[in-house]
Amino acid sequence: MAEQERLGSQLEQFATDGLTLEEDGEVAKLLSKWNGGRISTPVFTELAKMIPQPIVEVVLFRKNGAILETLLIPRPADDIVWPGMLHTPGAAIRTSDFHREDQNPLNGVFERIQHGELNSDFAYTPVFAGRIHRLGDRGPEVAEVYFTELPEGSYQQHHVWYPVDKLAENPKFIQHQLGHVMIAAGFYNQS
Repeated sequence: MAEQERLGSQLEQFATDGLTLEEDGEVAKLLSKWNGGRISTPVFTELAKMIPQPIVEVVLFRKNGAILETLLIPRPADDIVWPGMLHTPGAAIRTSDFHREDQNPLNGVFERIQHGELNSDFAYTPVFAGRIHRLGDRGPEVAEVYFTELPEGSYQQHHVWYPVDKLAENPKFIQHQLGHVMIAAGFYNQS
């Protein structure tokens, strides 16, 4: 009996922080049922707090006279972390992105951004600008940053073109995204 208590005490230290060993086992059992498909927003949000997420950010630019503008789109009103806030298009890399015929997980992300967030194709294949590590309100992220443009005449009602040099002053803009916008702007201006 003493040996079982000692062993139980040792195993307890291996439970996820904040959970009992029994709760830890329940969570693991539930997560083991995942079959590789979609992850709900609440589950993704909780996992994102614990495990750095691989994110692809695609910053869209246009010149409005001498002013460099970037495209911002609103998060859904019921978003758990940033309800109604403006952000640059982007998405997490999903397991399903690795199971594509073309063997290129980025194409899955680019397709979701074009068809899910923009309702428009890109004018050209996004150009890699850099990588950024950050801790946001949803959790830690490792973001690959790309830039591109929209085809001439492409416009959606929910699109907001905003001057890059004014983003830091916009209270509706998710401010932790400013870093990747500036990385992309530097490369865009050089191209």
